[in-house]
Amino acid sequence: MGEAPVTAAEPEAAARSWLQQVRLPYLLLLAPPALTLALALLLVAGANLLPQRVALQLGAGGKPDVYGAAQDLLFLPFGGLLIWLVNTALGLLLNTVARLRPAAMALWIGSAVVQLLLAAACIRLLLAG
Repeated sequence: MGEAPVTAAEPEAAARSWLQQVRLPYLLLLAPPALTLALALLLVAGANLLPQRVALQLGAGGKPDVYGAAQDLLFLPFGGLLIWLVNTALGLLLNTVARLRPAAMALWIGSAVVQLLLAAACIRLLLAG
């Protein structure tokens, strides 16, 4: 008994499945720098609207503890960009050399989550004024 003949739809379905698997890692690799750029642009665009001193740290009660210059808020997105660079390099190393794709995906997801948390922190600090 031989195998069933391969239809033309099977390679197309396999190609679509492969593309769907490949898109998530690329999205995870490109989302953090895009978020960093958006956050930096938001901070730069809103710099004129900010007072000279802005809250840089909130205490347990949600009240500002530490104040500083508005430009100091730019350290947050660029710190996240540094984290993204390290996680991307480690993820690529794990994915290509060690063939540990789940570990690489965890690093890339972590980078995206860090950027989202930094964006939320910047927005909260800007609103706390």
